[in-house]
This record gives sequence, structure tokens and C-alpha cells, in this order.
Amino acid sequence: MGNPAGAVRRVLDAYNARDPEALRTLCHPVARTRRPGWPDEGGVDELVASAEMDLVAFPDLYLAPVFSVTEGGATMSEVRITGTNTGEIVLSDFGRGATGTTGETFPATGRSMDVTGVFVHETDDNDLIVAERQYRNMLELLAQLGMFVPLPEG
Repeated sequence: MGNPAGAVRRVLDAYNARDPEALRTLCHPVARTRRPGWPDEGGVDELVASAEMDLVAFPDLYLAPVFSVTEGGATMSEVRITGTNTGEIVLSDFGRGATGTTGETFPATGRSMDVTGVFVHETDDNDLIVAERQYRNMLELLAQLGMFVPLPEG
């Protein structure tokens, strides 16, 4: 067994270095990813594309590990996610519903976010990511950005 926690640290470092292509090199070619708001599981191309979209929407995106635990080849990390929305946000079906819009994108709000998420990474014996799952409260994130449209009362 390699160093799963070290592999996860390199993933977070790639985000913080604003280098989505570095993520590709840290992943096994058939790695799978699942992210909040996505309707389906994706592969490495989707992982890289998502990182690129995140960095457009939040050019100062920063992922700070708070706590991690590793068992076997899996590492679960609590991560503080911060950034200022100065770029366009690509919306999923969930995002369109929560914002009350039918558009594919939402313009920059200029607001900051500070949310906590959990990332689960599974690695192989070569410390390549073979699976990634991210969890975070998307309504909290949208509310911080002023994008969430609450349901009308009554």
C-alpha cells in the first residue's frame, strides 16, 4: 500500500495551484467522480472539466483540509472551501431549480463563500485516485452567494 493521504494532499494542492490538468495526472485513467449537483457519476474528463469550471467561477478558490482519516486505500477529508465568485457559474438542473432560472449559467455575484465539504478519495497501490466523491451543502453555498430563491410561503 502506498500513501493514500499523500495522494489526497496532492489533489488539494492541484486545486490550490489552479492546475486542473495536474488532477488528470493524479488519477487513474478509469477513475470515477461524483459531485454535488451532478446528475450522474463521471470520469476523469468530467473531474478536470469540473475543476476548470470551479476555477472560472472562483479564481481564488482554496481548499483547506481540516481533518482527514485514512483506512486502507480510502481517505475521507473534511475540507473548508473558500472563494469569491467573480466568474460565471455553470448551472446543473439542481442549480437552475434552486436559483429559479432556466439559463445554463449564472453571472458572477461578487460574493464570497465559506463552506465545509467532505471529500472521499480511493487510491490504488500506485497512489492514483480511482474514485472521488464530494459532499457539501449546496443550498448553503447558493445562499451565501445570494443565488438561492426560497419557495414562497403558503
